[in-house]
Amino acid sequence: MAINDRDLERMFALADIELVGASRAGLKTMLYEVMDEFISDSNCWSEQIPLTLSSNIQTYTLTPSQGGAILRLVAVIDQNCVGYPSFLQIGSGPPGAPSVNPPGALLQLVWPQNTTIPVTVIVIKKLTLPTQKHDVPDAPQWLLPIYERQILDGLLGRMMLQPNKSYSSKDGAQYHLKRFRDGIAVAKTAVMRSNLFGGQSWRFPRNFRTQSQRGSVSTPFPQPTAW
Repeated sequence: MAINDRDLERMFALADIELVGASRAGLKTMLYEVMDEFISDSNCWSEQIPLTLSSNIQTYTLTPSQGGAILRLVAVIDQNCVGYPSFLQIGSGPPGAPSVNPPGALLQLVWPQNTTIPVTVIVIKKLTLPTQKHDVPDAPQWLLPIYERQILDGLLGRMMLQPNKSYSSKDGAQYHLKRFRDGIAVAKTAVMRSNLFGGQSWRFPRNFRTQSQRGSVSTPFPQPTAW
């Protein structure tokens, strides 16, 4: 689903407080750039695409059904969570393969299969050009409710970098853009941990600690240590 109009208006209302004199058209243009950077760098927008692998066929066309454009491949797994080595191609594929441009992509299996197998392809997506009315970015509906503060920092920072404006501020731009990049890092880490609180807090047992190694293993149930 697309961005909610009320969430978008709230974003612009917050931006208007610090960007006095900024045009709505300018805000919408810059908002697209900010959202695209945030989504692409944080890997926060994914989609699971069902696919059937056929015998002796290694190249498949992927098309997202929930908006956005395919950017990266996460995994190809079957119903038993068995992975199938593969890679992604955007644009022209190998000789004889069809050419697919964004939002689609070509999935290339490393090895062909001998039987027909249903799998799930997990991909990371990015924004496409605005397709909604009034030039609103075609972004997921949950983006602003969850990451409003981070997106707002990016919007303010980018706008304040513009020269000779009533809201131009080099110091303000530096402050907000730093918060924006920090927000991207936090979102990327949350995605890697599947939004699991404390999922990477486990540390190598003290009894097995050495001077040359500090191990860290993901666990959903971290235990406190004396470190």
